[in-house]
Amino acid sequence: MAVPTLTATHHRAVATLLSAPRLAPYLRASGGNVRAALMLYQWNVEMSSAVYKMLHLVEVFLRNAMDAELRLWNATQIDPRTGRAHAAEWLLDPSRLIERVVRRDEIDKATRRAALAVRDCSTGPRAVTHDDILAQMMFGTWRFLLPSKDPGRRFLWRSAISMAFPHLDRPVADLVRDVDGLYRLRNRIAHLEPLLPGGAVVKRHLRATRRVLEAVDPSAAQWLVSHQTVSNIIAEMPVPTPEMPNGPSSEN
Repeated sequence: MAVPTLTATHHRAVATLLSAPRLAPYLRASGGNVRAALMLYQWNVEMSSAVYKMLHLVEVFLRNAMDAELRLWNATQIDPRTGRAHAAEWLLDPSRLIERVVRRDEIDKATRRAALAVRDCSTGPRAVTHDDILAQMMFGTWRFLLPSKDPGRRFLWRSAISMAFPHLDRPVADLVRDVDGLYRLRNRIAHLEPLLPGGAVVKRHLRATRRVLEAVDPSAAQWLVSHQTVSNIIAEMPVPTPEMPNGPSSEN
């Protein structure tokens, strides 16, 4: 199938369907040129995809590192109702502190999502496991398990979660700030927000990604940085040229 030559008619049609409010930041960055704004919008889509892939790995690395320590800690906690220690599977048998800090309703919602995933699994129905629920927990879980003014979160950090960051060599507040930035960036991407101007936002968070993962395992940080494609896409950001007249009215 032949690829048609795109004209101002195509550009206006796409711009209309994207809507004026959504395209406005790209038009401002492109001096009002519709074709340049659409190129910048497509760049933003590609950038969002690359950042999302990177944040997926960050989330999995954080999740598994923190989960390992929470399993060890939860198994040392005595259930006052039974007088016996809780199971290591803290999402199936959470101690009172974990139940409060993580929030019972969030665990329940993740459990329901896990049950649906298990039901639809090609291997057939089975019981929901801790790992099934873990995979359904949101990025916000790991962000908000980090220490804050809440005494329970500070205690959990000292008792367990800090061990998930054995290479942390800076104030924990800096770690929290970096993880919070990545959490907010993920939300921005989920809502298809522009990553402007010039990829500066993404560059800042790329550095934060490396710092966060270096605190967990420097080798994992190096691996992720060597495989990410964000840097290349930043370098490929389109800019208006003399062949792209400044303004939609000048297109044919």
